[in-house]
Parts: sequence; C-alpha cells; structure tokens
Amino acid sequence: MKRFRTVLTTLLLLTAGVTSFAAETVNEPGGAPRGAWLKDSRFAMFVHWGLYSELGGKWNDKTYYGIAEWIMNRARIPAAEYAQVAGRFNPTGFNADEWVQLAKDAGMRHIMITSKHHDGFAMFKSAASPFNIVVASPFKRDPMKELSEACRKGGIRLGFYYSQTQDWHERDAVGNTWDWPSEGRDFQKYLRTKAVPQIEELLRGYGPIAGVWFDTPGPISPEDSKKLVDLVHQLQPQCLVNSRIGNNLGDYDTLGDQEIPRLPRPGLWETPDTHNDTWAYAWYDRNWKSPREIAERLVRVVSRGGTYMLNVGPDGKGRIPEQSARILRTVGQWVHEHEEAIHGTDATPLGPLAWGECTARGNTLFLHVFQWPADGRVLLPGLKTKVLRAQLKQGTEIRQCEVRELPSSDSAGPCLEIALPASQPATLIPVISLELSGPAEASREQFVLNGCRQTLEAGVAKLNACELESIDWMEKFGDWKHAQCAGRWHGSESAATWAFHTVEPGSFYLDVEYSCPATDDYSEWRVRCGETDLTFPLIDSGERPMREGFGHTLMRFRTYRVGVVDFPKAGLHELRFGPTGKAGGGVRVSSLVLTPVD
Repeated sequence: MKRFRTVLTTLLLLTAGVTSFAAETVNEPGGAPRGAWLKDSRFAMFVHWGLYSELGGKWNDKTYYGIAEWIMNRARIPAAEYAQVAGRFNPTGFNADEWVQLAKDAGMRHIMITSKHHDGFAMFKSAASPFNIVVASPFKRDPMKELSEACRKGGIRLGFYYSQTQDWHERDAVGNTWDWPSEGRDFQKYLRTKAVPQIEELLRGYGPIAGVWFDTPGPISPEDSKKLVDLVHQLQPQCLVNSRIGNNLGDYDTLGDQEIPRLPRPGLWETPDTHNDTWAYAWYDRNWKSPREIAERLVRVVSRGGTYMLNVGPDGKGRIPEQSARILRTVGQWVHEHEEAIHGTDATPLGPLAWGECTARGNTLFLHVFQWPADGRVLLPGLKTKVLRAQLKQGTEIRQCEVRELPSSDSAGPCLEIALPASQPATLIPVISLELSGPAEASREQFVLNGCRQTLEAGVAKLNACELESIDWMEKFGDWKHAQCAGRWHGSESAATWAFHTVEPGSFYLDVEYSCPATDDYSEWRVRCGETDLTFPLIDSGERPMREGFGHTLMRFRTYRVGVVDFPKAGLHELRFGPTGKAGGGVRVSSLVLTPVD
C-alpha cells in the first residue's frame, strides 16, 4: 500500500493551495473587463472525456472505484500499454450538436471540456504529439473542432481544460512514477516540446475560446505559470485563465472540487462539481444528483457570487448517459423559468437565511425558498429598504404576495412577513421576487426563525482558545469533501460562540455535527444560551488518523442530539459551546443545527 500513499501525497501536493487565490477582473484597452461574461454565465457544463472513458473505471477485469480519469495512475498502467487503448477508442456516438443542445436545454451558457487530461492523450489533432485522437485512434476526427463549431452555431461559449504539469505519457512531465524515476526529468523540455505547442494549437485553431482551464499546478514555477498566462492573453486577449495555473496567477478563482463556500466571496470564481461521484465515465456509477439537489447547489453558489460548473462524463462511444441528460433537462426547465434570478445576478446582500437563499439583480431580490413554510409565511429579517412589490411565479401565472413589517425593537432592523399560498408551487424551488425602492440595504447578522431547520456554521462563530480549521478529505479516491470546523480546543476556556437574533419566542432541538477521534471518546462538553445550560458527552465518531491507500485522515462526522434550547423572547442571543475540561482537544465541530420543536 506504500505506493498508494505516494500517489496521495503527490495528489495533495498538486492540488494544494487552489482555493487561496483572490480573483479579479482585468480591464482590456477599449473593451469590457476580461471575464465580464463569466458573471453572465452562472451555470456551465464541465465535460471529462478522454481515453480513460473507454476503460470506464476497469483495467484487467478489476474495477478501480473513485475518479475514473485517474485509472492509469491508480492501476499503474505502463504508458506503452495504456497507449494501446487508443487503438480501440472509436467514439462513433459523439454528436457535438446534441451536446450543445443539452447544455442549452439545461440552462447552461458555456462548456469547458478536457482537451488533454493527466493521461496525456489529446482529444484534438496535434502536430506536437502523435498521442492524439486523430492520429492514434480509429476515430480519425477532431471532436474539439466539431464541438467548437457546434458551440458557435448554438451561441454557447467553449473553453478547454489542459493539464499543464501532469502528463503520465511523458517521461519529462510530472506524475508517472511507475514507468520512470523522478530524478533526471527535464520539465522544461516537456513544456517546450508538448505543452506549450499544444496550448498554442488550441488558441490558434479553434476560434475564440472562453477560457483555458489548467489543473494540478504542483511544482510548476512562478515563471512557467506566468509564461503560460501570458501566452494565452497574447494570442486571445479576452480568454480567461483559471487559478489552477498556480502561483496565485489567473483571471478568476477555481475553488476545490465540490466546494461551496458558506459566505459570499468577492471577485470572479467558480465551483466545479460532478453530476455523480466520478468526473469521467465509470461503468458502475449511477449516483446522479437529483434535479432538486442540483438546483439547490446551483443557487447556493450563485447566491455567494460564483459560477456553478457541473460535470458530465460521456462514455467511450461519446454518449452522455441518458439518465444524466434527462435530469439536466429537468433542471433546465426550472432555470429557464427563473433565468433572471440566476444568470448575471449578484451575491446576496442579506445574512444567512434559514429557509433558503437570495440572489440580486439591481433593485430586485430573488428569494429561493428551499423550505416551504407550513404556516404560509416567509420571514425576511434585516432588510431595511422598502419593498414595492412581491411576486411569486406559479407556472405561467404571477401571484402578488402581501408584505407587512412585524413590530420589532431589535437593533438588527425590521423583519418582513411575506404571505404565501397554502400549497407549494409545482417547481423545483419556488422563487419570490422583491422589487425594492432602491439598492438593498440590509443587516448581515444571523437570525433563527421558527418553523425552519437552520445551521450555525463554525465558519461564522467567534472562537476563543480554539481555531477554525479547513478540512479536506476523500470518501472514495478523488471524491473530495470540504468542511470548516472549530477545533484544537485548549480546555474549559475554549469556546465557539454564535450570536443571532430571533423575531419570535421558540424552542429548538440542538444537534452537534462533529468528528471525534478515539482518543477523545466520551469527552464532556457544554452548551449555554440564556437560561439553557446543557452538559453532555461526545463519543468516538470513527475518524481514522491514517487511511490505507489514501495517505491522510479519514474524517467521519456524526450528529449528536444535545437537547432542547428555549428562546422565551425575541431579540439578540448568544450560544456558547465548548469543552468542560482538558479532554476533547481533537474534536472538530462543523456546525450546530437547530430544529423546531413541533
């Protein structure tokens, strides 16, 4: 298993730091800011398709569970043997026009596709290397050329993923440690003879490109990263480069895989996500995210100011799985119905909302209601700008909603009550549009509202004698999970404190979502809020400090119900959470969850 630890060490090195870049737009002389179009395209299609799609996650009758595009690495397939797969790679089911139409049906506005992944196989005609689909496969066609033409006809922007550092087919590139030793490599030769020429081919031969999407920068130097950025901008000044070019360069930030931030972020950024568990096609993976789940994840990203790029994995014949396509079309029906609430919108001006999310366009707010209220009213706290009109879409009809201000002496500002129909509209996520008298002025403070299950995230707590930790781990190989946690507790003086407001009296069950190593099993903890004072143990959650084959901690979170917290009156509250003694230093708490007592 030692070799798998090496793989993970390499993988972690290659992906380290990709979320630290703060993206900004760059003004072009006499033109719009580079990347202005990305804000207009809040929903995009990512496509992982290559020679690995022919294998579908299986090599020599063994299935390698996890991200299928890494099968050459995981199975340690010799480069010469892997190259022979090209001889049977004949994706005759590929139809560029159908792909573009699916993206449009899904409500997406640009496509980003793997022109060359880490396996080194180019999915386009390349004079720089014969290891490409036109020369090495019986297909003999250039699917990137066909897709670029289909995108132009369909009014969809196209960008190319290109693996600039890893190339397992090349001795001098990074990544293939099973064919060649790490010593004696000439990375500059790889850049000079393959990477740079192929990037030039993409920039010169496929019309205007929306972006070049680089990945896993690893040990690439700042000088080499800058040369690639300059090359892209020189040949196509409006073409975007993402932050995974490395070394804090690029035009916009690509967050970690499947990472959705808790709060709005400035600048241009995106979240790459998968429709199922893997990125490339895997014969066994049918764990499709539902239409509702995709719509919610899309809204969460857009409400924080980002673009949501959802991946599909065509099979070895070039066909996007029909189940995946069917779900995307269902999502698209909702996106087209609420296009003005998604594409081109700004991040929410409000604080965290218990029942859903908010996007903004000018003087209009769009309230995306995830939890439909049983009592027929949505409470909107903290908005100080006057509401002129509230409307709810119900199919083809627009329903006017009554808005009134609840009496409040709270310093966080007013709370509005929006009256809704008793029955939820038949749509993935109901959307209420609020037309305001001017720009939204609002409090960003957190509220706990009756009738809604709500989460107090560790990332918004005030921490004393403990630390906020950003945790990344894998469930299956390459299936990244992300959490911000309060951890590294230092005894009874340690505490995480949440401040929030209530607008009505209420009672809530309190659950702790946490991870606990065996060494901190049965450590004692305490929650205090007003007159509520609860003491309880947290038990071993099954966290493992080292996982064979992955080379790092396997996080295991569980939920512990503490008891009932009462809020006898409306107003500002503080909830304090922490250990009662020295035990529990290794516990990580991701959130506290409040669920109304029926």
